Amino acid sequence: MFKQKYIITVESERPPQLFLGDTIGGAKIISLKREEYPDLVDTAWLIKRFPMSRKTIIEKIGCFNVGTAGKHLYDPHKVIPVLKADLSTRRDRPRKN
Repeated sequence: MFKQKYIITVESERPPQLFLGDTIGGAKIISLKREEYPDLVDTAWLIKRFPMSRKTIIEKIGCFNVGTAGKHLYDPHKVIPVLKADLSTRRDRPRKN
C-alpha cells in the first residue's frame, strides 16, 4: 500500500506545538512549512489566492490601496481577512435542483 501526503494549513498568532516525528491521528509529521507574506502585495498575488476577478478585488479593497491608481498595492495583513470574510457571504437564494 502506498503512502499518501496530506497538507494541513494552520493560521495562528503563535506557532503550533507540533514537532517532527510526532504522531497525530495515526499519521506521522514529516515536515513543517511556514509561509510569510511580503510587505506589500499586488492584485495579481491576490488573484492567485482568491477566486475573484481583478475588478472585484479592486472594488472590495480599494480603500486599502497604498500604491497609485495604476499600480494597486496592498498590505496583506489588512486585506486577507477582508477577502476571506467576503467569500462566505452569499446574497442570492440557494439553487433549486
